[in-house]
Amino acid sequence: MIITHFFKPLGSLTDDELMQRVSCKDDDRAFSELYHRHARRLMGFFFRQLDRDEALASDFTQDAFMRVWTARDKFTGTSFRTWLFTIAFNLTKNHIRHSVHQQHYEQFLAQHQAVTEDSKVVESMDNEAFDRALRQELECMSSDARLLFSLRFEEELSVPQIAEVMAIPEGTVKSRLHTLTQTLKKKLNPA
Repeated sequence: MIITHFFKPLGSLTDDELMQRVSCKDDDRAFSELYHRHARRLMGFFFRQLDRDEALASDFTQDAFMRVWTARDKFTGTSFRTWLFTIAFNLTKNHIRHSVHQQHYEQFLAQHQAVTEDSKVVESMDNEAFDRALRQELECMSSDARLLFSLRFEEELSVPQIAEVMAIPEGTVKSRLHTLTQTLKKKLNPA
């Protein structure tokens, strides 16, 4: 039996086909292609989740791809992108859980809760001002809410993919997304 994707040019293969080459043949060229396709986006995810620390985001990106390589034989053939963001999600969640930044964040939240509740956004604000206001509101939310927002609206993962990444039921994802969007709507829309 001949597997045809082992003879195709790397650029024409899907992520899943590339990952099959990595897991079956330890193909470092296929791994390099996956890295080039996803590293920048993954670094952006980490950058947003890790307080805009570029060096830390770069380290986490490398760590995530090292984990992909180390666990290459455990890839089950499901969506590579979902698997990669599951790894990224877990790295971020563990970092936040064990980080001093979490303690500082909770102190900041307690001190600035009144300011956040009183903030209103003008209906006719331009996109830049809206983005700043959205970032501010997200910074005041729990790390789980920020991660959920990022996976859905920045990384554009589907509800089933988010459920798989976060290891929670799809119904819980939908409920949390609804609560998150309603909260943001109230905070960002004075009407």
